[in-house]
Amino acid sequence: MGALAAVGRGSRNEPRLIVLRYDPPTVTSADVTLGLVGKAITFDAGGISLKPAAKMEDMKGDMAGGAGTLHGMGAVAALKLHVRAIAVLAAAENLPGGDAFRPGDILRAANGKTIEIVNTDAEGRLVLADALWYTRREGATHILDLATLTGAMELALGDLYGGLFANDDDWRDLIVAAAERSGDLAWPFPLHAR
Repeated sequence: MGALAAVGRGSRNEPRLIVLRYDPPTVTSADVTLGLVGKAITFDAGGISLKPAAKMEDMKGDMAGGAGTLHGMGAVAALKLHVRAIAVLAAAENLPGGDAFRPGDILRAANGKTIEIVNTDAEGRLVLADALWYTRREGATHILDLATLTGAMELALGDLYGGLFANDDDWRDLIVAAAERSGDLAWPFPLHAR
């Protein structure tokens, strides 16, 4: 997991892949395993591509996707849902330091693909690349990825909606309906196949 490992290299606190499993004795469908994946950047200074000082204190909130994933798994267990589930949190601190990854570095992700770093403040997609691969490898058939990925979502939607990208229309519609029922609203964005 070279992408996750690289993001945490500038911190004294080593990165972690936190995995929780829920396997109830009765399962409604053996064909479905729910995967919950969360970006848990416990502090994001931007790494060597250091963020501006203004509002950097808010960067402890970059772990919100991981927190939501953890609580989602808690809800699955508390409700005793009849579905297998796996939750994966990609946890790291993105700090500058003597061993921090740098623009120009080439990383090898868990799936074997290489990634050239241009900006170290794009750490979310790196940690999620490894976490999503792991979740799929462990058998998840339906994945919900929670992450604070970009200020562009806030510019587009304000703070009332979360951006939603999906490659399966039926799964997307279930998520949108659940979001409406819960009050944590989600707005679908187009996702084009390439």
